[in-house]
Amino acid sequence: MKKKILVCALLIFSSCLLFACGNSKKIDIANHTIEERNHLFSAYDEIYSLTFSSGVREKDYALDGVKNEMIDFSVLSLSKLDGSSLSNDTYTYVLTINDQTHTGYLEKSEVDNSYNADLGLNISAEDVIKAKITFTGYCFEKDLVNISHKFTINKDEAIEKANKELKKELKELTSDKNNKIETVIKIVKDYSTSEVKRYYWYVGIISTNGDTLGILIDTDTGDIIAKKV
Repeated sequence: MKKKILVCALLIFSSCLLFACGNSKKIDIANHTIEERNHLFSAYDEIYSLTFSSGVREKDYALDGVKNEMIDFSVLSLSKLDGSSLSNDTYTYVLTINDQTHTGYLEKSEVDNSYNADLGLNISAEDVIKAKITFTGYCFEKDLVNISHKFTINKDEAIEKANKELKKELKELTSDKNNKIETVIKIVKDYSTSEVKRYYWYVGIISTNGDTLGILIDTDTGDIIAKKV
């Protein structure tokens, strides 16, 4: 009889442990990332800023909480240093990566004041990149410099900081097992001055229920600049 009671007690204790472990499952943002930027090249003059970034993203975006098939992508983006709007114009680009040349047109962004082109390329940190953008009365022609190569805080370290800073919020967000999350990781510029001085890692999280979290991390110091919960 005592043996039977002991076995039952052990089974109950084991069940409690399993239940506790299930509720304390650690959420790793990296496992839910459906878009991430890995490299950023940049050039600018007195008026304009040109960036070329690359990474991977979902082939077909769908807010379903599942990391589906991923593909390479790269974005060439022209903007003004002060963040003001570009004039409506035809922006033609010639982009040379090592010995390969790509040409086309930039399209007006629907979310900010830039003009962009997605080239679908996978670039490396060592690539030699040159760009020429022409539009009415202006020609922007520069060699692009690898900015992200100089970041003190890399993408993986930014994710680690975001995991730590948002641990409580992520746990609450996913307490309902049907509320799944997806994450995007981007490199954003500081437009607070007319000079390009600072860049930040932006980690944005959205759930299938429409809840959002976000954090902005300084690429040089690792300081958390802003947090949205």
